[in-house]
Amino acid sequence: MQVGITGGIGAGKSYICRLFKVLGVPIYNADNSAKMLMVEDPEIIELVTTNFGKQSYFPNGMLNRKYLATQIFTDESKLQMMNEIVHPKVRKHYNDWVEIQLRKNDYIIKEAALMFTNDHYKELDKVIVVKAPYEDRIKRVLERDKRPKQQIEEIINKQRKEEELSVLGDYFVSNDDSKLIIPQVIELHRQFSEMNSLVSKS
Repeated sequence: MQVGITGGIGAGKSYICRLFKVLGVPIYNADNSAKMLMVEDPEIIELVTTNFGKQSYFPNGMLNRKYLATQIFTDESKLQMMNEIVHPKVRKHYNDWVEIQLRKNDYIIKEAALMFTNDHYKELDKVIVVKAPYEDRIKRVLERDKRPKQQIEEIINKQRKEEELSVLGDYFVSNDDSKLIIPQVIELHRQFSEMNSLVSKS
């Protein structure tokens, strides 16, 4: 079984994924894989350099994330272009990983910031949406990434459509003061393991 986990920037997806990992569940982080492929895949490097400029990479080959963020999050067409360059490569990388992991695990989790706007959720069996208050999200990202607050707000605004579509999720985790996180994760793990057992028996 393939389970997706998504939510806006600063919602707490990565923290919740770490809890699933402690329970022995393999986690695929689509965003981290994209960053890895952007510095290792020659075809992506060439396309990014051609379309976004040589300053997209530092002389040591590392990605100039701040520069690319200013390009992408202020121009919808550039964001779409970047997605068209990177997403197909990430999808293939994920499919190769899944094929190996599902041979020895009940289920896997795919973590991605965007899942509904690009229809990737349709390829998954279940999707978890992580919810958190707006101000908490900004505070977390400020502490984590040291980005300007205005840039974080721009990213959240870009993700607004994704959040409107989050009602398509199958399960919801509340990352606020209303509920404890760990019991929510343990209950989801129990349900997914049980579902897989039922499918295996049938």
